[in-house]
Amino acid sequence: MKKINSNLLISMLCLFVVMIGYGVLMPVLPFFIERLMTGVAVRENIAFHFGILTAIYPVALVFTAPFWGRIADRTGPKMPIILGLGGFTLMQVIISFSTTLTMLYVARILGSLFSSFLVPVIIANITAITQKADRTKAMAWAGTAVSAGVVIGPGISGLLTQSDLHLRLQTIHIMFNRFNVPFLTLAILGALTLAVALVFLKNKKQSVVELTSSKGHVLFPPGKWQLFREILLLSLVIQLGITSFESVFPLFIKDGGSFSVAFVGASLLVCGLVMAILQPVVAKWGTVIIPNPEKQIAAGLLIAGLTLPLFVLSESKIALFLLIGIFGLGASLVIPNLLARVSLKDESSSGWAIGMQSSFGGIGQIVGPVTGTALYMLSPSVPFFVTGGLLIATSCVEFYGFSGKSFSVFDHLIKKRKIHLKAKH
Repeated sequence: MKKINSNLLISMLCLFVVMIGYGVLMPVLPFFIERLMTGVAVRENIAFHFGILTAIYPVALVFTAPFWGRIADRTGPKMPIILGLGGFTLMQVIISFSTTLTMLYVARILGSLFSSFLVPVIIANITAITQKADRTKAMAWAGTAVSAGVVIGPGISGLLTQSDLHLRLQTIHIMFNRFNVPFLTLAILGALTLAVALVFLKNKKQSVVELTSSKGHVLFPPGKWQLFREILLLSLVIQLGITSFESVFPLFIKDGGSFSVAFVGASLLVCGLVMAILQPVVAKWGTVIIPNPEKQIAAGLLIAGLTLPLFVLSESKIALFLLIGIFGLGASLVIPNLLARVSLKDESSSGWAIGMQSSFGGIGQIVGPVTGTALYMLSPSVPFFVTGGLLIATSCVEFYGFSGKSFSVFDHLIKKRKIHLKAKH
């Protein structure tokens, strides 16, 4: 019987808990902002703060991942993971006691600076402790841990925001507003995970954990952009699409007035559940249905893109749940294939590639909430059509680029232009 890798299990646990935090935040944040805002909480003000507060985390990821990657190279992954979990726990504590928007911003900024890099460091650690033959499965299970966290998070939001929490200790009575309760629960969960990692996580220095180029501070070493550009751009687009949807959907439901925060949580739970179940399935049997992994990515983008505009036309709970499940199916075809491709494309640069993919994904996570909420302020239906159109257009590019050719559509256009110039001269 194959021995279970304890470091791998603990890494999965850390991923799971961190993504629970993301899952908890999305459904409850618009309602939380509305409660904290003084004066008239108009739709545009709530959307603005929601977009900025959501984007703080990926902004911190883009700027801190290279720094913490170099720290991980020197100390091993354990110290950054411990610090990240500590920052994650502190963020939840401050949010749970927040009584003003300023406190909420402080919590998000401080917590993001010390926890945003956790996912790329943990993913790189998983890459380092698994054999090449098991890499695709490990990445799929890592994706499942992420998706499972996103599944549990909205469920926690929907369950714990039903009523206020009252703690009575003899003559002392402490009351937590129902929108604060999920974050207090996360703080406790984060502290427990921190204790487990502190005691049981083994530290091994691995060069593959490197999140930036080891050759000085060159952003793209020679030849790397040509090799990885398609994967990096796809990572940006899919994260932009997912985070734009996840940012706009709670606002769309809230302003519709027909559904509660519990429904938002349940809806995102469905999306995460579909992704958690399907990602390992895609990793193992996806090639049976669509043999080419690149075409799986293109099909996933097309499915997700076609689904988004339909949200505007749907009014029933059943229709919304169905559309969210289909959107999750599309994302499930994309994410595990991208993770596997980036780690297998060039073994000598897997650490650099994972770091760059995290950075490009982080850029998508910045642009998604900000542009999504900005478009939402123009009209609630606009971000669904714009984001859907972007995913469909990217899918068309991918289908064209991988239809039996060994080069992407970008290379095709460049070659075509060169031939045209030669013909003129």
